[in-house]
Amino acid sequence: MRQFLQENPVRLKLAQGEPAVGGWVTFCSPEAAESLATVGFDWVSVDAEHSPVGFETLTNCFRAIQLAGSVPMARVPWNDTVWIQRTLDAGAMGLIIPMVNSADDAARAVSNARYATRGQRSSGGSRLRPYVQERWEDWSDRNILCIPMVETITAVEHVEEILSVEGVGACFVGPRDLGLSMGVADDDTGPGTEHEAAIMRVLEVGRSLGVPVGKHCFDAHEVRLRIKQGWQFLALASDVRFMQAAAQAALGSLSLADDTESKDLY
Repeated sequence: MRQFLQENPVRLKLAQGEPAVGGWVTFCSPEAAESLATVGFDWVSVDAEHSPVGFETLTNCFRAIQLAGSVPMARVPWNDTVWIQRTLDAGAMGLIIPMVNSADDAARAVSNARYATRGQRSSGGSRLRPYVQERWEDWSDRNILCIPMVETITAVEHVEEILSVEGVGACFVGPRDLGLSMGVADDDTGPGTEHEAAIMRVLEVGRSLGVPVGKHCFDAHEVRLRIKQGWQFLALASDVRFMQAAAQAALGSLSLADDTESKDLY
């Protein structure tokens, strides 16, 4: 039986000042996307920028995430009309858009995500249209999240103008690209560094303007810390990181020097 979509629950959480924690898919696998979604993440984003995922697989990942009860999202490869509009038509309920460095960049992203007269999104065969009971264009413009990435020092310097663009639903800090743009290595990040000050500047501006701010976190400890600081839209690691961590933990627990358990098997 078809289950109709109501409001985007991630958008509602953010509007209410609550955190929304998401999973991150880099494997080209609808099964991996579905597995993450069933864990209970508020949203699951498929990374179309830094993974070899193809468009048909991307669409099937959205189906799997939606079926598992999470909100399907994607990071598109660039602030590009074709990618934004096609990815939305494929079923994404939110887009994370890289390398937004100015208000003009943000306005272009929003325009591509909204139908006329609010924007320039072309009306076509959106995969989610049959799951909405009201006029599709109205539901989409109200519920689709447009989330520019702040991932360069230039973007940090213009963050107030970027977040003031009408239609920006949240923003998302890319810590590593920000570090690259600042000329700092991973060892020069963290509390007390210039890099952390830049990150916290984005949070400060977002909170002053009422725009939810998020970032990619490497572990649960950082997610908890960032929530206490006031961050809302947070990604926890990725499918690759989870797999590698579990495999390393299991392999590390093996003791080749102690074969007592092996002898007990025979």
